[in-house]
Amino acid sequence: NEQMGILNTHRGLDHVRRLQIPCNPALHGNALLTLTKALEKNSNLYFLDIGICNLTDDDCTALACLADTSTSLQFLLLYSNKISSVGLKIMQTTLQRLPCLKYLQLKQNRLDASAGVVIGEIIASSHSLEEVDLARNRLLKNDGCASVLKAAESSTSLKRIVLNKTGVDDGLMPHLTSLVRKRSGEAFSPLLVLIHGTCITRPALLQVASAMPTDSSITIQSGLYMVEKGHVLQRDFDGEISRLAEKSFEEVNLDEHGVEDEHVERIVPLLEGDHCGIKLLKVRSNSLHSRGASLFANFLSTNSTLQAIDLSENAIGSGGFISMVTVLVKSNRSLQWLDLSANSIFGSNDVDSTASSIEKQDNLGLVVSRSCGLKFLGLGRTGMGDEECAVISDALSTNTGSLTVIKLNSNAITDQGATILSRGVARNAKLHSLSLGSNCIGAEGTTAIAQCVESREQCGRPLRCMWMGGNNTDSSQFYGCMLDTKLTFQVGRISSAMKYYL
Repeated sequence: NEQMGILNTHRGLDHVRRLQIPCNPALHGNALLTLTKALEKNSNLYFLDIGICNLTDDDCTALACLADTSTSLQFLLLYSNKISSVGLKIMQTTLQRLPCLKYLQLKQNRLDASAGVVIGEIIASSHSLEEVDLARNRLLKNDGCASVLKAAESSTSLKRIVLNKTGVDDGLMPHLTSLVRKRSGEAFSPLLVLIHGTCITRPALLQVASAMPTDSSITIQSGLYMVEKGHVLQRDFDGEISRLAEKSFEEVNLDEHGVEDEHVERIVPLLEGDHCGIKLLKVRSNSLHSRGASLFANFLSTNSTLQAIDLSENAIGSGGFISMVTVLVKSNRSLQWLDLSANSIFGSNDVDSTASSIEKQDNLGLVVSRSCGLKFLGLGRTGMGDEECAVISDALSTNTGSLTVIKLNSNAITDQGATILSRGVARNAKLHSLSLGSNCIGAEGTTAIAQCVESREQCGRPLRCMWMGGNNTDSSQFYGCMLDTKLTFQVGRISSAMKYYL
């Protein structure tokens, strides 16, 4: 709030065109109002990212005011917040009035069927909207998604609808059938509908295909299958990977592609080809389980080019975690970046109950202390608690690992875990960045972390980056202890720096 006030005083945001401030759990209430005021004279803003900021329905009035002044706004990203249909209704009029809005992302909020009605009305009234992302709103279900598809029947601008993991099943098929029948002709742009991670079956997709004109420009993707030009086809993952590899031999991006375990069996051989010296593999937000992660681990055991892999937002569980750790400790020396965030691995949320708590903790200690070459480890939102912090602390104290960045945000770490972890961080000579945001750390844990940072500074091994936002303490307490250090207070997503490590 103080920083936004300074910007407002100096009119620092009057000419900004692109503003990204994700992962700021404190950016709500007064801070959001201050940001709104700072942007009130800005007519140039076209891109606004306020994802993962703990925004609720109470903040939607300020959001509506913010968007209302931004007449050039084309991209609005509000993903991973706590907005429900109530808040969306507050913003509806403003969103309908935006003349240039092309991309609206509301992924992973708390939207239900009534929110689907609001989204439908926004689509119906917009002449510019090209993409709507509603993925991971599991309360939308068939009724909410049906309202969205109904509006898409008459929208000439819409090109992409993302309904992955929205709780739909075969009951949505009559509405998809109506969409493919009514949305035809040269007046309509090509439309891609993504419905991955749902309970839709192939027989239901066949019914949709039978109603689809052969010249239809609509494509529907659901898991293994694709409905196109009146046919249900098994998705050509071989072709998709080959096309990606042709664009870049070093990077393959399969984020939100509906990748499941059985697909990995076909993907891995393509990545092993002599032509593909892959360095970066992104498979975030798919439907991978332990088997898929194990197949990627087997690939890593013989690969010597891959430097970064993102498996976040899947369901690999403890089985997939242990498979990856085993390879990193025993054979792979090239991987520098591993992000397993948003996979239920530890505690009672483990989606794969085959491993005991002791076995998981043993492997956690191994990947921190004995993985050779690994620089970044992302374990945010994995169900980690104080016991796992003790394991990491012991592993860091050995100074035998290579990690420089550890991401532990959005877990269940308390004062006890933070205090224990601070001891290991203080002894470690290589770690320079740590993310502990959005946990349950109070004054005691905050003080311990602050003392750890000061200790590292005094020993000539300063930390570069520490993220503590979104915990149960006043951040000024932490910042006040750090005024004489060279620490950078990171509020953005550390994972955005992936290419720095390559």
